[in-house]
Amino acid sequence: MRRPLDLGLEQIQHLLVKMGNLAIQSLDLALKGFFEDEDVYIQLRAWSNTILLLSEEVEDRATELMALHQPMAGDLRTLKAYIKVAYDIERYGRYSMDISEIKSQLGEWDIIPNGEGYEFKELGKKVQKCLSMSVKYLETMDKDAIFELGQIETEADELYRKNLQLLWESELSTKTIMAYTLTIRYLERIADHSSYISESIYYAITGRRVSLR
Repeated sequence: MRRPLDLGLEQIQHLLVKMGNLAIQSLDLALKGFFEDEDVYIQLRAWSNTILLLSEEVEDRATELMALHQPMAGDLRTLKAYIKVAYDIERYGRYSMDISEIKSQLGEWDIIPNGEGYEFKELGKKVQKCLSMSVKYLETMDKDAIFELGQIETEADELYRKNLQLLWESELSTKTIMAYTLTIRYLERIADHSSYISESIYYAITGRRVSLR
């Protein structure tokens, strides 16, 4: 017989997956806007606000379950992890919105063409994969699969450092350097939060803490 607490945990998990899927859309649109010089800020601000509201709903529901059902250690650990995951997904949406806001902050900058050693799109693809994998793990709760994400996140970090070094050594305009530096920094932070989510899932399942970074 299923407990009311089990139903509540399942509802929170579904909310988190809903948030995660919207975060995936947000990052996809943010990168499209950046690389194709499109203004997508209004849409991304709306999605970021929606993710924030869902994050607050997760926290409220988790707190209510703690107050009403006196969860045992394993359930309490899961609720704690879910609250943290909600925050991490909220950061996905915020950083995607921040990428889309760069143009209004800096104005026009030069587009860096392909073939000059930079790997901005490759970094974007790695981070998109990290984000998608973290949402998948929320659905499957597969404690062993998270280490694959750790490897992808490490590769994203390496691309971030490579691109950052090339920007610092370039003779591009200040606005161009700032625009690309901010964008890859936001991408690097999104990849970090994907690791945080995976670590939280692992903790919820096993009770043990692990660091993927």
